[in-house]
Amino acid sequence: MARVKPKRQGIHMDMTAMSDMAWLLLTFFILTTQFKKPDIVPIKTPSSVAETKIQDGDLIRITINNEGKYYFSIIDDKNKLPILEKMGQKYGITFTDAEKSSFMKLSEIPVPVRSLKQYLNLNDGQKQATIPGIPMDSTDLQLIDWVDFSFEHDPELKLAIKGDVNTQYPEFRDLIKQLVERDFNRFQLVTSSESKPKD
Repeated sequence: MARVKPKRQGIHMDMTAMSDMAWLLLTFFILTTQFKKPDIVPIKTPSSVAETKIQDGDLIRITINNEGKYYFSIIDDKNKLPILEKMGQKYGITFTDAEKSSFMKLSEIPVPVRSLKQYLNLNDGQKQATIPGIPMDSTDLQLIDWVDFSFEHDPELKLAIKGDVNTQYPEFRDLIKQLVERDFNRFQLVTSSESKPKD
């Protein structure tokens, strides 16, 4: 008598656990991601073949746009209020809690410190129209004051300079001169990446 072969059953794999894990990871990444705040002024950085990446976190950044206007950024939120308060003390300005809250949302400081109080009380549309830059000339070195108070608050901060590809050399030279005069000799230049030339 011939043996009856049992019918083969296909392998059945329960994907419920895998899909649960995928949703759990997706939810985790969505909830923990911190989005980059948009820059106030668009900057087209020059390209380079440098491989060193600038780490966010304990970083301050000076931005120079193509018109030669300076802007200042404090990347880590924990450093923002102490530095703002030091600038306020120097210039005799007291900020309210609402103004401090508005300051925490800024990606860059686009106005002189004497105009900052009024700027923080503007709505978002008005803020976009008001971006004169921070003074940095021989009579008014507010930009250098921001840098100075930042390093006074946290000497471990790193300084980055982000300039537009069309920024004129004198603006960059004047900035470097003022930084070097105050012994801020270590800084990084922000560039966009470019592939290395073939030998």
